[in-house]
Amino acid sequence: MATEEEIAAEGRLSAEQEIILYNIALRQDELGRQQTNVLLDKVENDPLYQELFERELLTYQVYDHGKEGTPRVANLIVTLKGTRYCIMYADEIEPNRRWDVAGNLR
Repeated sequence: MATEEEIAAEGRLSAEQEIILYNIALRQDELGRQQTNVLLDKVENDPLYQELFERELLTYQVYDHGKEGTPRVANLIVTLKGTRYCIMYADEIEPNRRWDVAGNLR
């Protein structure tokens, strides 16, 4: 697992990427939280998501029903490294979110 020093050496993500990663981490499918599913086409070539995948902060599993014309779905999963990133910078990311943890608009 990546250490805090290794994560810090890679540099910070953009503000938008940090919010994406943080929001998905909050929804992670543990302790009854919701999983994050998006269409694969949306994340496959999106530069915002690509850097998260390349830096191994986020990964995904593809669900395909195998039927022609059925959309392929990506289940986004925050890695342990991504979780550590969120913990390290949570105090700076949280105030930038449009919604608070309880789902209330700020």
